[in-house]
Amino acid sequence: MNWKWLLTGAEPRMRYGLLVAIGVVVMMTLTYSIWAPGGRGMAAFAAIAAVIISHISAKLIMKK
Repeated sequence: MNWKWLLTGAEPRMRYGLLVAIGVVVMMTLTYSIWAPGGRGMAAFAAIAAVIISHISAKLIMKK
């Protein structure tokens, strides 16, 4: 597996940033009922997971 491709931002950066931001907002909205009752720790975990999932999906979308 090419770890450098996975761990770096995509080009063009503006489109990559927009895809990640939209992905994080969508993921946090969809999982609100899970992390809201869990408090700050669960919200932080959900945010980190949302960023990772959005990063990977944005990279795969831009690879096409």
